[in-house]
Amino acid sequence: MLLHILKLIKTQRRSNTWVFIELLVVFVLLWYAVDRMTMSRITQTQPMGYSFENVYKVTLAVRPSTSASYIAYEQGSQGAGEDFMRIIRQLETHPDVQMVGLANEASMPYTYMSNSDTYFQEKDSLFRTALDFSVTPGYFCVFDIHTADGGSPDELASAIQEGILLSEPMAMKCFSSTQVDGRELLIIQDDTLRYRVKGVTEAIKREEFSQPSSIVFKEMKERSILRMSEQELGKMQICFRVRPNAASESASEYAVRFKKEMKHRLAAGNFWLANVQYYPDVRTHYLETSMNTNGGKLDIAINIFLLINVFLAVIGTFWFRVNRRRNELGLRMAVGSSRRRLQQLLIGEGLMILTITAVPALLICVNVAFAGLLSTEVMEVTVGRLLLVSLLTWLLLAVIITLAIWYPSRKASRLEPAEALHYE
Repeated sequence: MLLHILKLIKTQRRSNTWVFIELLVVFVLLWYAVDRMTMSRITQTQPMGYSFENVYKVTLAVRPSTSASYIAYEQGSQGAGEDFMRIIRQLETHPDVQMVGLANEASMPYTYMSNSDTYFQEKDSLFRTALDFSVTPGYFCVFDIHTADGGSPDELASAIQEGILLSEPMAMKCFSSTQVDGRELLIIQDDTLRYRVKGVTEAIKREEFSQPSSIVFKEMKERSILRMSEQELGKMQICFRVRPNAASESASEYAVRFKKEMKHRLAAGNFWLANVQYYPDVRTHYLETSMNTNGGKLDIAINIFLLINVFLAVIGTFWFRVNRRRNELGLRMAVGSSRRRLQQLLIGEGLMILTITAVPALLICVNVAFAGLLSTEVMEVTVGRLLLVSLLTWLLLAVIITLAIWYPSRKASRLEPAEALHYE
């Protein structure tokens, strides 16, 4: 049947010309869209590097200076910091709380804030930019962050007290390895600051639609917290992990109960407990308003729109093509072809046209790839990536063509031969 199909395509090459041109354009456009969708899907399925199960966020509010009960601290005193730390210690003593972690706002997952710095690596004299995360040791235990080689969060909590930590992408960027204990990074500003690397965390993403970030973790020491102003302390991010099975109700209900229970205990000086949120709820709210999320949704919508247009265009072309050949189908049935064989012939012919068209289309796609028009954030442009995307594109078009041919060919094959021959 294969040779017969090739002879048919050659015989009808004039009428097939526009089909070849249409499939060529459609294949290239769909190939590009499939590549984008595949890379986006890979990004979304990559692990976050955080665990949010049993994690809650505490928000403290600061009493305004116009309030009658406002406490004015002496200039230069550490009163505000001491009151803040008093609240943290009260939180740590709660029987349900397993660990408490502090961080500035830019160091949290699902936040719009970011702090970055440029680090100098002496071995190659290159500057590299990374996000600056200022956290307490408990941060790693709260979010269950592990070392790059699978070590426990406790290892990171101990290591950060001796130096800085790097995320895996930053370690690979600077040292091409995650075994970097004792190596140095420099910040060259007014004075050169040297930081000794004491550990490497697993790859960490700030949200689903982003790639793992290059991060430098620095310890937020208690003495620096004590020197902060009320405004700085009010922006401090407080998270805690509760013990497994500590809550008998749902997580959101537990947050409400915890807030009521701790309302008076988590108040000192001008600070008072404003809210307690289950961290997955924080994530949900962020994703609802994030530009990256909306951009991802828009990208998906555009690709779906393109797919629908490809579907309609290909179906219209092949539907018309099958209906135009009813006289041929009638003649084939008159000489003994079965209805099933007619359907197989037409579908096989459509798939053969697609396969022939794919050859010049793939040459165009390869040139698009080597022209640097494909994103390399998720994966480098490799032969494996090109083969995967090309195969997915061919399969997608093959399914569309099969559907486009199946129904009209089924309908045409059910006509009586004499009736079909009337279309002559």
